[in-house]
Amino acid sequence: MDIRAVAFVLGNLLLVVSACLLAPLVISIGYAGDNPNSGFEIAGFVVTFVVAAILGLIGRYVLHADADRIRVREGFAIVVFSWLLAVGLGMLPYLISGACPSVTDAFFETMSGFTTTGATIFPTVEVIPKGVQFWRCMTQWLGGMGIVVLSVALLPMLGAGGYRMLKAESPGGVAFEREAPRITDIAQSLWRLYLILSAAEVVLLRISGMDWYDAFCHTFATMSTGGFSPHTESVGYFSSPFTHWIIIVFMFLAGANFSLYAQVLRGKVTAVVNNSEMRLYIGIFAAVIMVGLIVVPPVGDLESHVRNVAFQIVSIGTTTGFATTDFDAWPQLMRALLVCLMFVGGCMGSTGGGMKVARFIVLAKAVVREMYRPIFPHAVRHIRVGDKVLDPTLVSNILAFGALYAGTWVVGTLVTTAYGYDLVTSLTASAAALGNIGPGLGEVGPSRNWAHLPDVVKWVMSMCMLVGRLELYSVFILLTPWAWRR
Repeated sequence: MDIRAVAFVLGNLLLVVSACLLAPLVISIGYAGDNPNSGFEIAGFVVTFVVAAILGLIGRYVLHADADRIRVREGFAIVVFSWLLAVGLGMLPYLISGACPSVTDAFFETMSGFTTTGATIFPTVEVIPKGVQFWRCMTQWLGGMGIVVLSVALLPMLGAGGYRMLKAESPGGVAFEREAPRITDIAQSLWRLYLILSAAEVVLLRISGMDWYDAFCHTFATMSTGGFSPHTESVGYFSSPFTHWIIIVFMFLAGANFSLYAQVLRGKVTAVVNNSEMRLYIGIFAAVIMVGLIVVPPVGDLESHVRNVAFQIVSIGTTTGFATTDFDAWPQLMRALLVCLMFVGGCMGSTGGGMKVARFIVLAKAVVREMYRPIFPHAVRHIRVGDKVLDPTLVSNILAFGALYAGTWVVGTLVTTAYGYDLVTSLTASAAALGNIGPGLGEVGPSRNWAHLPDVVKWVMSMCMLVGRLELYSVFILLTPWAWRR
């Protein structure tokens, strides 16, 4: 492990994070008149900015190293430690402002933001100062497309090392396709699409009746599939059907593969139709929404019924976690289907969490192949996705990912039940944290919060959020001794 190369890149990443802190600092100053403790709030962002900038400058200039020294193992270390550093610094505004006096709670809330989970320890989120609230939502937006992707887009000097970092941030069967000559171009393209969609949603939400502050905060949470809202009632705070439908559409878009949008912009419109993952993604939502319309008791007129059902199913299926109604009160069949959606999640190359639709396609085909093999032992049956034959190594990678995902979920469940929580709460809390969803069922349902969890459970759930966001392998590889050998 080349520690100096890791420290050099982390320094550059911290400079990016420090620059992002300027936006909530401006918001804090602008809303200072509404907060009697605004001095502490502003100080929180100033201190965090200074600490991040100093550490970043030390890493960039004092510990300068050649980015070409970044190998696969350094890539994993950079990804994991960049997220931990971002969370460690990102929680300082919560602590210094007094919004979150407990280190455990501040870490949990910040980790929930950066990993786009959206689970909160605040019973009433309106008590959070405006600047901290803006930062809370902004952390999701930064984590949505990925801190490392942003840094590679802004720091072309990372070169080949940047490609290894991107691979490490999303290693579980995901590959950034080399459709551009340089990896920086790919990262910039992804962030450009992210910015365009975000800007479009901000404008539409403003037109629908939101003020600019709410429009930005809810866009941050929608495009990242994060789910934090500046209101305790979440999106249910807004009565406008137009607002709800806008968010439904953008949640769906955020849960799909962003590389497909790039292909559409290049004139390859049929790429969406020809993509097997996208077809299944659409089919899953269509099927579950149809069941929901039949099973869930209607409230209000037909449009309200369709909107409420579609909103919650798309929200959970894309791992956003917004709520307009208490889906924990829905019939058992729908609650079970929502739990299934927690595991599936969005598409590869999206900001959504979960195991991803493409992996389930491969897992299903692998099961069919194994059932086929005893009957035709000499037949060679390849696993295809679309018109591509998958490499056996990739198939093994995905099978191992599924086993590791299930094992991590079980461990999270066991820890939660050990502290006296019922099985529904424990199962869905672990699934919601690992899948970066936010609300679960039972004691962590949409009308409740996570504040009542013991500190040990909060730390375990925080780690589940990180492991889930980084697609498991990055974190677990660093726990092995061979990752640290020179």
